[in-house]
Amino acid sequence: MSLINKVLNDLDQRNPTASRGNGSAVVAPPRFAWLRWVGLVLVVILVGVLAWWLLQSDSAPNGPAEQAVAEEHVIEKEPSVDKEPSVGKEPLAEQEPSAQKEPSAGEKPATGKDSIPQTVATKQPEIPARQPATTEEKPRGSFTKQSVELSNAELAERAWQKAKQAQQQGLFSDAAEHYQAALNAQSQQHDIRKEWAALEFGRGQATQALAILREGLAQYPNAHSLRLLAASMLEKQAQPNLALKLLQQAIPDASQLPQYYQLQASLAQQQGQITAMRDSYQALVDAQPDNGRWYLGLALALREQQPKQALTAFEQAAIRIEHTPTLNFIAEQIKLIRNQHATSTP
Repeated sequence: MSLINKVLNDLDQRNPTASRGNGSAVVAPPRFAWLRWVGLVLVVILVGVLAWWLLQSDSAPNGPAEQAVAEEHVIEKEPSVDKEPSVGKEPLAEQEPSAQKEPSAGEKPATGKDSIPQTVATKQPEIPARQPATTEEKPRGSFTKQSVELSNAELAERAWQKAKQAQQQGLFSDAAEHYQAALNAQSQQHDIRKEWAALEFGRGQATQALAILREGLAQYPNAHSLRLLAASMLEKQAQPNLALKLLQQAIPDASQLPQYYQLQASLAQQQGQITAMRDSYQALVDAQPDNGRWYLGLALALREQQPKQALTAFEQAAIRIEHTPTLNFIAEQIKLIRNQHATSTP
């Protein structure tokens, strides 16, 4: 109102001046004075309306495009929030008021002098209520521990590898424990038992080594490889008689284990047991008829008691052996046997 009073005072001051300038005693009223008043009132009204419109536009919500984008984000997030539908409530789409159609690209919203900007809402698609999940998904990055039951063979193999590693590192006590664990898992693993016995024998524990092998033989009498290793240990312990007796307790296949009969023949020769020596070499000849060494051993076993059979064995050995000193020895034995046979024949 101060602005209006100022304008009116200004007009009052201008009118006397205008009347004095005419010089007449009678002042004629201006013809268009009322138009000035109307113009001033209209200017004031327009200024007020413009100020009010600017205030309303600042406080009004965003335009249709921004509101549509915001509503799209809300629609995308809604399914993750409402995981479980509440009983007795209507779906979200039915609770919201119906939206107006989005204006086309060519049309602009009509604005008037007294009009207020209206927000245009996009129509939201109906979102069906989600059913509660029956299973809970595990968070990413999580892990679970599962116990895996190993078989006896797998346990034995794992303990065996640990024993070998410990033995290579010089941890003989740890190696012995792992060997024991491996045999507890699978006692029929004869190779594990032999390695353990060899470890103990190498440490100077001959008694412990033989005990390990005897335990295996008690469980598996046909484990001839265990018997052969025990006999070898007894021989190294200067007990050839016990070693020979141990070997004579079994009769393995000579083709499968020729070293068994080879050691048995050698022990029998040391003990002067010609019959055991002859039987051992005969088994080797039957198993490996192309080996001249077995014929030579058989000939030596037969030389004293059966010279004629010994002569035949020497001749077979000479055919198969290529070593010159051995061939010279065989030639001397053949000559000696023939001379003895010639002198004994009238």
